[in-house]
Amino acid sequence: MCSKPGPMRVLISASTFPLHSNDGLPRFVFDLAQGLSNHAQVTVLAPHAPGALHQERMADVDVQRFTYFLPRSLQALAYGHGIRDNLRASWWARLQPPGFILSQALATRRLADRLGAAVVNSHWIIPQGLSTALARGARRRFLHVLSVHAGDVYMLEALPFGSALARFVVSRSDEVMAVGTHVRDSLDALLGRPSGATLQPMGAGVRSFREGPVEASLGERFPQGYLLFLGRFSEKKGTVYLLRALPRVLQEYPGIGLVLIGYGVLEAPLRSEAAALGIEDSVVFAGRKTHEEIGGYLRGSRVAVVPSIVDSRGETEGMPTVVVEALASGARVVGSRVNGIPDVIRHRENGWLCEPKNPDDLAEKILMALAEPDDSPIWTQAASTADGLDWSAVAAHYARVFERLREGSPRTPTGSEGT
Repeated sequence: MCSKPGPMRVLISASTFPLHSNDGLPRFVFDLAQGLSNHAQVTVLAPHAPGALHQERMADVDVQRFTYFLPRSLQALAYGHGIRDNLRASWWARLQPPGFILSQALATRRLADRLGAAVVNSHWIIPQGLSTALARGARRRFLHVLSVHAGDVYMLEALPFGSALARFVVSRSDEVMAVGTHVRDSLDALLGRPSGATLQPMGAGVRSFREGPVEASLGERFPQGYLLFLGRFSEKKGTVYLLRALPRVLQEYPGIGLVLIGYGVLEAPLRSEAAALGIEDSVVFAGRKTHEEIGGYLRGSRVAVVPSIVDSRGETEGMPTVVVEALASGARVVGSRVNGIPDVIRHRENGWLCEPKNPDDLAEKILMALAEPDDSPIWTQAASTADGLDWSAVAAHYARVFERLREGSPRTPTGSEGT
């Protein structure tokens, strides 16, 4: 393990990472890395993908991408928005996990050694946590901070050897950080003991969402404004329940619309649902938008709705970053009482919480949000919550954890808050 003097060097390992800073892919790992660059020298290790460079510098972050399957043109496991979706969609992808894990482990060890990295921060238990645990080895050649999000825990719950795998990765981690209460509790159940995980939701670039132009192109179509959903069209996002809540909202606000920003395998069924409900004229499927465009839509929305659920596989989200982005933009936020959302949204204090899978309750909470006066103290609390989850604050907490570990201090107590 490297010595303490000199600037701290941090290696972040992730499989979901943008190919460039504004390509519409989830960017929370990049934003965390950029925030950490104020405290350390940061390098990100990510899998190579078509159109990506093997080595580049994005803002203040060095990015290295590793090859995990040959020929490279057939790499299919980590391309796009999610390993799990790729595994379901592609036989080629199903052949690639063993090579991915081993290639990532070798790349992690070599890069950590070359950089003299004090800390490797892996995101998701599998594959990154496992690869980092293998690279670290039993002799603890670097400190390993494991960030647990949600899908990794739920995937392991479904595997016959998932508990053993989770115990192995955690045993070779010096700190565990979970994005939400439900994620931490599910990890504890998977391990069969308390994980000691620190709660730390992902953040948002508050200033970038608070400032800037407002999306105004829908004003003529929706004279009473629009509700906004942002995310992939997957079951756990609960988008269908938002569609089913909309007719009740339209009874009181006939000029309001619903804008859905995203994409995914459920888009066609959702379009069919909107047609069956007779609300297709009030719904816009806006497709994928850039980071800057999303900010404009959030600032222009009447209510941002996050109707997440526990899906048919028993899975849900960690803490959707759109919650923080919406709070930062000044939008009224309605979210489900699911996983990490209640960790951030406090009902009628900085937003509204509804029961998952309940269109009537969701509609009621949307109507409450729409009726809230513009001078409500809720907006002050919402802004304060967003400030506490700005990437600068989240990264500062990560940096404090890294420094504490370098100094040899033990883990923080179970359940301690990061912000």
